[in-house]
Amino acid sequence: MRLRVKLFPPLNNTAGRSQVTVELNGEATIQRVIDALVAEFGTQFRQHLYDDRGQIVPAWSVFVNDRPVQLNRQENLNTPVHDGDELAFILNIAGG
Repeated sequence: MRLRVKLFPPLNNTAGRSQVTVELNGEATIQRVIDALVAEFGTQFRQHLYDDRGQIVPAWSVFVNDRPVQLNRQENLNTPVHDGDELAFILNIAGG
């Protein structure tokens, strides 16, 4: 299964590109996509996504085919993805 993944700052800076293709075998979930990205891009990439307790930083969201999924709930990490889906990882920032 092939998935198109869009990366926005700071992930795209660490990965060195704003779009990647992730290939997975078997059942695919958002967590498996994240694991594949961390395996490809390393520790610094992981440090952007996870806090010191090993939890996804609550400000991260992923859009699966333009549908938002909050990453701060374990059940959302188990959301299935399918061949040809597009995921976009976005850090939600507020301020004034």
